[in-house]
Amino acid sequence: MDNNLEAIPQMPLILGWAGVIPFGLATVGAHSGVSVLVLYGLLGGTTYAAIILTFLGAVHWGLAMRDDRHPAWYVWSITPALLAWATLLIFDVELRLLGLIPLYGLAWSVDRQAFIKGLIPAWYMRLRHGLTTGAVICLSALLLA
Repeated sequence: MDNNLEAIPQMPLILGWAGVIPFGLATVGAHSGVSVLVLYGLLGGTTYAAIILTFLGAVHWGLAMRDDRHPAWYVWSITPALLAWATLLIFDVELRLLGLIPLYGLAWSVDRQAFIKGLIPAWYMRLRHGLTTGAVICLSALLLA
């Protein structure tokens, strides 16, 4: 079977899309008009976004261990976590979001380069397209809250 047509395995598909739910809940809360829900939506949504960025980098640590890849992949694998942590030190939530959104683009771009080099499966990249789009849409909507 052509790698580009390889089906996304069921468990990553389910867990991946389930992982978008907290982004959506944060967005709904932030737009609810209920002050406590707005606060939880903004702080919870940005904290969750930082956690997910950490996971996106960690994928590359695991792949680097498995395939004995170039040491630069280990460096990249911790970079999203460090940058996401730095955004959490920003108390202004709007600025925090303006830091997080481009980090999702950066992580997607690195994954895209890894895909082009044959370092990650096609199904993972296809899944990342949708999940990153969902996350960025929700984070952008949080900016409007």
